[in-house]
Amino acid sequence: MTAGRRLVTLVVFAVAVLGVCAPARAQLTEPFDHLHLAVTDVERARDWYIRHMGGNEGETSETVAWGKWPVDHPLPIQLHFMLSSDARPSAGSAIDHLGFSFADLDATVRALQAAGVKIVRPVEEVPGLWKRAVVEDPWGATLELVQDPDALGLHHVELRVPDPDQALRWYVKAFGGDRTKYKGQIDAVRYRELGVFFLFAVRDEHAAPATGHAIDHISFGPIDLDKVVSALTADSATFTSNPNPRINPGCRLVQTDGENGPGGIRRLYCAQPDQLSHRVVYLDGPGGVRIELVQHLEAGGH
Repeated sequence: MTAGRRLVTLVVFAVAVLGVCAPARAQLTEPFDHLHLAVTDVERARDWYIRHMGGNEGETSETVAWGKWPVDHPLPIQLHFMLSSDARPSAGSAIDHLGFSFADLDATVRALQAAGVKIVRPVEEVPGLWKRAVVEDPWGATLELVQDPDALGLHHVELRVPDPDQALRWYVKAFGGDRTKYKGQIDAVRYRELGVFFLFAVRDEHAAPATGHAIDHISFGPIDLDKVVSALTADSATFTSNPNPRINPGCRLVQTDGENGPGGIRRLYCAQPDQLSHRVVYLDGPGGVRIELVQHLEAGGH
């Protein structure tokens, strides 16, 4: 056998071996999109998070983003604020708290204390894990502040569920991500798009469903909403809204008075949207966590 034929044979053999070893279907990670917080004053909440948690202006006047704003997918993770006069504190619910990471936690907490922010737990060292403190925003959301130099900014969300392992396996199957044990101690799924963000899960058999609390729900941003909905339907997911929604165009129908005959004239007015065109679906996740799926149609080549 000549050298050339030996090389071709080796290449073909290597491709065949790789094909056998490769998984049948690569797992596509759907971007973690946003978290919805219930507040009594949207403008004040936006300004509070920009000032104290290091965010920047988001997609709309009701959002705060972490990370640079791209033209295409993935979008940076955002907090969305919605008006509510009776939301309950997040502590003890299925979405217990949000985590933010700072390079100098001691200096951050001193500044927050001077600004009158409610300090729930002062700075403490958790052996083998991190330095942390706990504060509460003015609307009842618990915020865990940590010092993780490898993942600054919006760091994690912690779920309280009866079976953390089952819940995290469900999230990985549904939306992808890397299953991990954060610093060998906390069960988590890691998402790496414009930064590093973690979905933590701890055992709690008595956590209240998240809806109606200060942290109302979490959201993923699938590129292909129909494909994700189809897979979730096959897994018997419970949808709480139409799983095949139309595009949200911001249109309204107006009927004028009939000056020249009965019935008048019907006109459709479509305002210029203040955010990307999108489709939205809601479903129930494990352990009382409400999940929103939002497909941004003007990002990701749609």
